[in-house]
Amino acid sequence: MIKVCNINDIKDNSMILVCIEKREIIIGKKDGRIVAFDPFCPHRHAYLHRGSFKDCNIVCPLHEFEFNLDTGKLVSIPAFYNEQREEWKKSGDLILYKTTIKDNCVYVDLKSLDREDEVSS
Repeated sequence: MIKVCNINDIKDNSMILVCIEKREIIIGKKDGRIVAFDPFCPHRHAYLHRGSFKDCNIVCPLHEFEFNLDTGKLVSIPAFYNEQREEWKKSGDLILYKTTIKDNCVYVDLKSLDREDEVSS
């Protein structure tokens, strides 16, 4: 676990982009809960820290695709994209990272950043 920031550095219902060991990660606080995830939308790679929270989801600022913050799964595509080709609507899962709060500091598990470990587990 790597110390990232103080929990008070993140306002509720907002997010920050941080760099840990040359990797960008978003740390967010949604209704007091700390979350950490990949900075790029799995659909078309827009920066998610420019997006917004909606319920338990992160909403991409580019196409408004919504990804669940508990599972990383795509949960909603705006209806006006229904006419798009299926290939265009495809998306992978959002990569989520384990966080821990200790003494008001946010820690991120860098081992979860290894995609090979995620695939093999």
